[in-house]
Amino acid sequence: MELQAYKRLYCLVAVKVVKKLYNDKNFDEGEKMTKKYKTKMEDSFKTKVQLFLFDKAFSWDNSDKNGCNDYYIMSNIETIKKDFKGFEVTNEVANLYSSKYYQLDLNSNESKIKHKGKELNIMLIEQRQYFVQKSKEFTEILDALEKEYEDDFKGKFSETDFNKMLEKTTCSYCGISLAQIEELGKSGKLNNKRSDARGYTLEIDRKLPNLEYSKENCCMACYWCNNAKTDEFSPREFKPIAEGIRRTWNERLKAIGYSKEEIKDVPDPKIWEFDFNKEIIPKKNSK
Repeated sequence: MELQAYKRLYCLVAVKVVKKLYNDKNFDEGEKMTKKYKTKMEDSFKTKVQLFLFDKAFSWDNSDKNGCNDYYIMSNIETIKKDFKGFEVTNEVANLYSSKYYQLDLNSNESKIKHKGKELNIMLIEQRQYFVQKSKEFTEILDALEKEYEDDFKGKFSETDFNKMLEKTTCSYCGISLAQIEELGKSGKLNNKRSDARGYTLEIDRKLPNLEYSKENCCMACYWCNNAKTDEFSPREFKPIAEGIRRTWNERLKAIGYSKEEIKDVPDPKIWEFDFNKEIIPKKNSK
């Protein structure tokens, strides 16, 4: 298969993200919650690995053919772990990865990216990431990094904070509550054909989708806002769309004679301040 066919694979990343089913009857509610937390931790780890590989590709000049391969070996694991721990996922790197690297033509000699004082052809950036991930030792390297990442993640987003967030009952973007969704469903005012799996519960959303999961970067969203926002919009950009969704909800609630107050605002209006050019610095919990 051509190298191009592998471009931007969800990084084979392979990150042995073990997708577990939450509705397994063998697990009680507490265990289910733990599994949800672990899945988000794995997704966050995957995000950091992808951006680390991308950023690290700029550590060597265009002419350096062996530096990358010599770096990603188990005998160098302590250096890799130190570098990975010290690597900060910023909007600068995340935006460069999503809006430049993902969008440029892989086969064009004109497709180049400037970063860390170097200008590299996108094909070289791709090769440095792809061949590293196909190396025999990459899985071992990932295992070592994932173990280190677990403590870092718990500092950015403790399981206690995660569980508290899951208890929220109002969408952070349009302001609809689970009770209102329930009423609309009972009255035949919902058209979601996936209600068996999504719709009657809120979902964790990353405000800025290319950054890691953290207490500061996450919020609860209804199925419709989460679907509409996708990975494309920041909260600031999504605001007029969310307000349009809210108006529609209010019209439907009015149509069914919903007696309670209409949706007027979101739980925290500060959410609209989040944008792709504004950094989110997770606060680490003190131990």
